[in-house]
Amino acid sequence: MTKAELYQKACMLPLLPGVYIIRDKTDTIIYIGKAKRLRIRVSQYFREGVPHDNKVSQMIAHAYAFDVIVCQSEFEALVLEASQIKAHTPKYNILLKDDKGYSYIKVTKEPPLMTSASGSRTSASTASFTSFAS
Repeated sequence: MTKAELYQKACMLPLLPGVYIIRDKTDTIIYIGKAKRLRIRVSQYFREGVPHDNKVSQMIAHAYAFDVIVCQSEFEALVLEASQIKAHTPKYNILLKDDKGYSYIKVTKEPPLMTSASGSRTSASTASFTSFAS
């Protein structure tokens, strides 16, 4: 598909949270991302005149198709994105490779009451929270 065709397809996406998967001409997954609103986020990649950094420009130059998975919440999209990146290790995803994880806040019932950490460890006595940046 051309960049214009990808833009038209992106403009038909829902304004819902989800995960988008960008593929190249060989159907290889080259990028996986999440969005609070799929239509707005995905269309930004393919809209004419929108400036991008070198990495994104290269990715867009190789983009041939994309798929989306609509999620019920931003948190579900965050978790799905992380698991898909770990499963497929796309070329243009630099975070979450090599078993890296999102930073989170760990809240316990014992002092210290709050610490920050990286990874995805939780137990019955802790709860983890993370940000959702689109």
